[in-house]
Amino acid sequence: MAIKIQEPTLFLRVDKKKKDGRMPIYIRFQRIDGKEPKFPLGISCLPEKWDKAGKHILDNDGSDILLQEELNRIKKAIRSAEIDEIEITVDILREIVSRKEEKANKPENQSFYYYFEEYISKKKNIGEMGESTVKTYHTTIRALKEFRSEIRIKDISTKLLDDFDKFLIKRGQENNHGDVKGSRRNRIKHIKAIIRYIENLKIPIKNPYKTLDLSIPKYIVNKTFIEIDELCRMHELINKLEVASIERRVLLMYLFSCACGIRISDILVLKWGNLDVDLDPWILSFDAKKKKKHVDVPMFPLALEILQYAPEGNLDNVYKEKPIFPWFCQKQENIINETLRELAKIAKIEKHLTFHSSRRTFATIAIAQGVSIETLKNYMGHSSIRTTECYTKWSPKLAEHSANKINLFDLKTLLKKKKR
Repeated sequence: MAIKIQEPTLFLRVDKKKKDGRMPIYIRFQRIDGKEPKFPLGISCLPEKWDKAGKHILDNDGSDILLQEELNRIKKAIRSAEIDEIEITVDILREIVSRKEEKANKPENQSFYYYFEEYISKKKNIGEMGESTVKTYHTTIRALKEFRSEIRIKDISTKLLDDFDKFLIKRGQENNHGDVKGSRRNRIKHIKAIIRYIENLKIPIKNPYKTLDLSIPKYIVNKTFIEIDELCRMHELINKLEVASIERRVLLMYLFSCACGIRISDILVLKWGNLDVDLDPWILSFDAKKKKKHVDVPMFPLALEILQYAPEGNLDNVYKEKPIFPWFCQKQENIINETLRELAKIAKIEKHLTFHSSRRTFATIAIAQGVSIETLKNYMGHSSIRTTECYTKWSPKLAEHSANKINLFDLKTLLKKKKR
């Protein structure tokens, strides 16, 4: 049977005198299970200003008004709990007096992760965040939770975020990945975006990046691309690998991207219907997943050659609604990159290749062929020329081929010339 709480009483804790002579006022309830619940109200007064009989403060500074309002709030909360048939325990009384539920509901006491997920969901729903970007944001959440299982909005501080950055460095070094500047930059960029989002919601939050107490690691451009002779060696592997093997399929996709600069997220969903074969040269038209931007890119000789290998001898695989490269899904990107690095070893390429290096290779070769930076920007689906410029590299070998006006995308012809 639920206990009906009798009228609580107020008293002055004369044994807890403060330096200024004030003493805290406590509230006391009837005994529950042999215990006498008593809790501080956060209000204090001088002993000579306390009316012991009337249980109120004699000062005219407004303290007694606050005290009586707090007492009425507590009585009302207890009465509400009794009406709802909630069993009144010592813990329930403690929560009522301390306003635990009210404090928990304050925005700054809410989970930082809640707003992180909310931000991702909203951006995704309005089409401002593609699947690949969503994936990187979730990587940041996982890293944060590995660092600390729960973070409240009010926990965000210079020290916490600096400790998180140190955690990322330590984890990277333990996994032989160095100081992981690129990864750290992405993690911190995401956190900064969430802090701005919370600020825009008018929720109090510290922003160490705005006050310049913290900075984002500088962007380090990944400059890896493959030279023409390296591309030729990769091309020569086509006929050395077994048809329909994982290695050959990864190779074909990589070479295709080297010839047209397509992201892995797009190459995995390309269909034969994306090709306009009535034009000369053929044009590949699609909407890039990452930027939601329409891209039209011509099929240079190397790309056309790879398209001949893609059906793997079965023309039934060539159909408008069928994928050109139906062998992998987005979740297998790690497998694709691991296989690519094995292929690089076979081709005696001493570089740490990722599939994205194919885009830099395409951009570099296209510039050497005389493609304008503005045209290349459109081929690659970039929004700015500045971004495109980051993809283009230069080397003596490319300068030589460019000066000789060799069609770098026609590897078959190039290989024949080398064998003469």
